[in-house]
Amino acid sequence: DPASDILLIQNVFLTYSVTVSPAAKTALNQEVSRLNKKGFRVKVAVIADPADLGAVPSLFGKPQLYAKFLGTEIAFQYTNRLLIVMPNGFGFWRKGKSIVREKKILTSVNVKQGGDGLAYSAVNALKALSKPHKK
Repeated sequence: DPASDILLIQNVFLTYSVTVSPAAKTALNQEVSRLNKKGFRVKVAVIADPADLGAVPSLFGKPQLYAKFLGTEIAFQYTNRLLIVMPNGFGFWRKGKSIVREKKILTSVNVKQGGDGLAYSAVNALKALSKPHKK
C-alpha cells in the first residue's frame, strides 16, 4: 500500500485522492515534527478513500485493523507510534505495547470530513495523545 512506502522515508502520509490545503499539510507536518523532536515518536497516515490503500482497499473504514496491518508492514524499520485517520475514525498501533490508553483517548476526538478535516483531526488527535497523563 502507498502509505507503507511513504512512511519508511517520511513521518506523514497524506491522501492522494482528496485535496489537502497547504495550510492543513503544514499544520500536520509541524505537529508531527514538534512531537518527534520532543521524543514522542509518531508517524501518521491520513486515508480519505479506498484508493489510498493500494492493494488493500478492503481495509478502508477499518482504521484499527489498517493500523495493525500498516504497522506490521513497516515494523522492520519502525516500531513506535502509528496514528491512522480515516473518515470514520482513528486507528493506533505500537509494536509490542499496550494501546488501551491511546484507543480510549482517540474515542474522544472528533473526525472532521474532507482532506483538511482529516488532517486537522490528526493534529487534534496528536495533541490529545501527547498530553501528559495521570496514573
